Amino acid sequence: MNFYGAIVLVVLMLAGAAALLFLRASARERQSALQLRVRALGGEDTAALVAAFRPRADAIRNPLTRWVCTLLWRSGSEADPASVNRVLLAVVLIGLPLLLLIFGWMAGIAIAGFIIVMAWAWLSRKAATRRAVLLEQLPNYLESVIRVLSAGNTLEESLSIAARESSEPLQPLMISVGRQVRLGAPVDAVLMETAEIHKLNDVKVMALAAAINRKYGGSLRNILRSLVQAIRARDVAARELRALTAETRFSAVVLSVLPIGISLYVYLQNPAYYTDILQDPGGRAMMLGSLLMQLAGIVVLVRMMRSTEQP
Repeated sequence: MNFYGAIVLVVLMLAGAAALLFLRASARERQSALQLRVRALGGEDTAALVAAFRPRADAIRNPLTRWVCTLLWRSGSEADPASVNRVLLAVVLIGLPLLLLIFGWMAGIAIAGFIIVMAWAWLSRKAATRRAVLLEQLPNYLESVIRVLSAGNTLEESLSIAARESSEPLQPLMISVGRQVRLGAPVDAVLMETAEIHKLNDVKVMALAAAINRKYGGSLRNILRSLVQAIRARDVAARELRALTAETRFSAVVLSVLPIGISLYVYLQNPAYYTDILQDPGGRAMMLGSLLMQLAGIVVLVRMMRSTEQP
């Protein structure tokens, strides 16, 4: 292995270690924030119940498996962590060595990185689309919960009854919440876990309202009515913001696609151009570095575009 190859390998190892540490720190921070919020609003008894209830995401010890499972759950797949572990092992032990054997270590790593980024982008887009549908269905669902609460039912019963009247994808999500509550998990902890996994801040409000209601009492119906009004007002504001940022989002798409299009055009016009570069060790390192920077730029642009869509 030459000098450039050793540098690239060390950089990839450090990047992987940093990603694992980031995922582990994020999981601990989310769990600590959940405990603090529930302890502040629901008291020590509620916090003890939440601590006894271990969310399924936190039950996965491998940070990579936890991240993949969370991404799959957000996209609507009820993936089993054991199955995800087997797939990841097959990719690492079979898929990656095959790519390195067929294309060489430099091109193999580049192709593997491209496949990973594309799979992440597809699942993230699918999760974002599903989340948008969930937010659209949530006001009608909360109105159904309010009607069931008005009939004298508990919050747990109201969530389950209203879920049966909902449609995809909200119906299976809330049915899963009701199933966990029937198995003994506190409703506020289950709602908070669902909100954390699917990035639904409105469900967090429901969880905090349930914790407050458990300790201090009061009318959940008024809180839920205010939440419905806030969701609908925010939806109107989000549509206006999306219309105002249409030009910016289009510019981000052009900046992401333009370097790839130019590279493809150069290759079609002069295939020997990249062949000469790849034959030189410095050229290979430069190509890999440019590919990594392009992928990092796409990730940054995607996150910037998503920030305009956040409520």
